[in-house]
Amino acid sequence: MKSFTHTVRKHQPSAKIVIGNSVAGSIPEIFLKHSDADIAVIGEGEYTTVAVLDAIRDGQTDWHDIEGIAFLDKDGNCIRTPKRKACKIDELPTVDWEFFDTKRYLEMSHAMAHGLVVGDNAQPVCMPVTSARGCAFKCTFCHYVFWDDPYRHRSPENIISEVKRNIEQYGANYINFWDDLSFASIKQAEALADAILESGLKFTWNAAVRVDLFGHPRHSYEKRLSVARKFKESGCVNVGFSLESGNQEILDMMNKRIKVEYFLDQVKVLDEAGVTSNTSVVFGYPIETKETIRETFDMCLRAHVYPSIGFLLPLPYTGMYEYAKEHGYITDEDAYLTAITERQGICLNMTQMSDDEIMDQIKEGGIRLNEQLELGLTEDSLIRTGGYRKHSPKTAHEENPPLDPENIERNVNDFTFNYSKTLFELDTGIENQKEDSTIERR
Repeated sequence: MKSFTHTVRKHQPSAKIVIGNSVAGSIPEIFLKHSDADIAVIGEGEYTTVAVLDAIRDGQTDWHDIEGIAFLDKDGNCIRTPKRKACKIDELPTVDWEFFDTKRYLEMSHAMAHGLVVGDNAQPVCMPVTSARGCAFKCTFCHYVFWDDPYRHRSPENIISEVKRNIEQYGANYINFWDDLSFASIKQAEALADAILESGLKFTWNAAVRVDLFGHPRHSYEKRLSVARKFKESGCVNVGFSLESGNQEILDMMNKRIKVEYFLDQVKVLDEAGVTSNTSVVFGYPIETKETIRETFDMCLRAHVYPSIGFLLPLPYTGMYEYAKEHGYITDEDAYLTAITERQGICLNMTQMSDDEIMDQIKEGGIRLNEQLELGLTEDSLIRTGGYRKHSPKTAHEENPPLDPENIERNVNDFTFNYSKTLFELDTGIENQKEDSTIERR
């Protein structure tokens, strides 16, 4: 992002550069002082961006009255205006895809299905639909754009309307519910599944949930299974959720507010319903040891699931970022943020193990899990597996849909895009625990 703003400034010296997303929301002062950006839009961007563009168009140079932004004044001080109130997302217009090269996007969209095929072995035509914003929880390693806003989800009717448009206008047959958390409760999840079934629409879909949606015993096993079967009947083929760790102490440090055994119950429910489980883990919390790494792989082995493996990447505005600063692991924030890459490499080691010790232990666990599940992964693909199809014994050895050699194009410098009234009673998973009173309920 920094490099991009420098490039824009080089070629458009008089342009006003506006940034957004989690970069702007989490570190506006650091970013503005170390880049060529003029304005940072913080949090939800629809109304704020319009206000910013109106001000720029009108030649306005005093931006103090625009809610939800940050900028540097003439003395270099970072000015952060009052927060803009979260909007009612059902009132937002549906994304207008005509602004984009929709035909080309749809031709490439099958990658979002991770190699899965839909009815009659047809190649998926995937489109993202945002069904909710934010998350009902605040794990210490995670940051999302709507961090300071309450969790909100669209009504089932509003979602169905967009899905129907995507099917009828663009030929979509696979909907990726592109959310931080698609469903926070069984009630919310069942309402959408029922709406899909009642609509008569036929499409394949996936969503993002937590391990306590189908894994927490607050609802009977029969109830959880019945909702999971509605998922399957309405077209759901896979659900993504995170184990993160097989060690309860690490889960507590993550502020996950779950019990490790919920993972096994959720996989069992989904497997019985015929829905594939996609899960991920995070290694590298300060209390991580060789034994806790083994515990995590043991849990995956019990569930017969190979996880997407990642490492703790302390991000701004999170508990672990503050921990890293307080304990001297991050001393120059700009240098750290410029240097970090992505979750499947060790960027900052705060454990008592060396990088090699961590990687060796993960390699050992990955090899054992790969052999037991007979996935056929190579040593080089234990962490970067090449997609979720490689994580399940059911699909690991299936071939991807064949490519057409006559229609393969090489794309150079191609920047394709993705978009990554409360109906539910928040399921926290710890209603009967003493600390329940400390949970923020919005």
